[in-house]
Amino acid sequence: MKRGQRREIWALHDVAFSVEQGAILGIVGPNGAGKTTLLKILARITPPTTGRVRGRGRVVPLLALGSGFQRELSGRENVFLNGAMFGVRAQEVAQRFDEIVEFAGLADAIDQPVKQYSSGMYLRLAFSVAINMNPDILLADEVLAVGDLEFQERCLTRVAEASRQGITVLFVSHDMPAISRLCTRALMLNAGELVKDGSTEEVVELYQEAAWTRTRKTRRTARNECGELLFVKLMSVDGRELGALRWTEEACITYAFRIDQPDVFVRATCDLFARGVLAFRTLQPEEVPITEPGIYTASVRIPGCLLAETMYTINAAIDVRTPSGEYRPFADINALSFRVYDAVLKQSMRGTWRGGMPGTVAPALQWQFSRERREADVNA
Repeated sequence: MKRGQRREIWALHDVAFSVEQGAILGIVGPNGAGKTTLLKILARITPPTTGRVRGRGRVVPLLALGSGFQRELSGRENVFLNGAMFGVRAQEVAQRFDEIVEFAGLADAIDQPVKQYSSGMYLRLAFSVAINMNPDILLADEVLAVGDLEFQERCLTRVAEASRQGITVLFVSHDMPAISRLCTRALMLNAGELVKDGSTEEVVELYQEAAWTRTRKTRRTARNECGELLFVKLMSVDGRELGALRWTEEACITYAFRIDQPDVFVRATCDLFARGVLAFRTLQPEEVPITEPGIYTASVRIPGCLLAETMYTINAAIDVRTPSGEYRPFADINALSFRVYDAVLKQSMRGTWRGGMPGTVAPALQWQFSRERREADVNA
């Protein structure tokens, strides 16, 4: 395209779908896919260039939380101001005021100017006001960005309660465990187009694979005079390269490396980090003799139901011991990144558990449950 020429870009193009009352519809996609634009059109904030939106009932958007707050006014005054913006009468707001303040956890600060609030306090109040305005349709854009982990959990629980009360929820998030937990159906957008409309499991899996394929690193090298690490890949047990991994799925971490010297001994080492913490180190139990130069591979199998739902990075190393006994390792720091996810939280091997996976690993260990026949057996 020559300089000065204009190019037409559609934020959304030919996107059509319907949502039943009381459903929670997940909307996923990369940045710039059109997710927020879609919610703004549904909220009547941005008019569509073509097409139309048909809906019934009061629409409450959770988009730019707190954008209607006046910083010089107190939290109490802003509650009533936001209620008016959502079309709720002051009498109704007054009836829900105590519930709004309790949910936000701001009883001691509700009469202070909101300019004195921390960003977390500010957003908690905004979310609480919006969620308690008795909407028929709730448009939630990245509500997990609100507050600390405890408040985020309360937000998710409150969104689920809204659905059970017959409120229709459109839920935009990059947090796939939250999408899997809340939604029974999901849409995936990309470049303004509807890529997939299907079950949550199908859409989450498609998004995970697409996201990590896009961000997969190009080849990096780590080398010395003994050899070179060519690549590190996450592979399925049937030989497919993976960008993300289900919690229940087995996989292999595979190295390819070149050895340039004969008669050396090598050992592969892999460090897995989660959230910046070393989850564990695994290494070959014994050194392997290499008699002649060439390209070799080393692979280690990761069992299913071991890694937690989080992002992992790998530090990969090949330790080389020369005939003289000198160690000459070559390594690649942050050689590979991948995410572990559970696409079917509601019916997974974790039963009815609804929380996230804390920690750096989450092994499915075998438990035994029994009833003791006599109390004396326990106290003995």
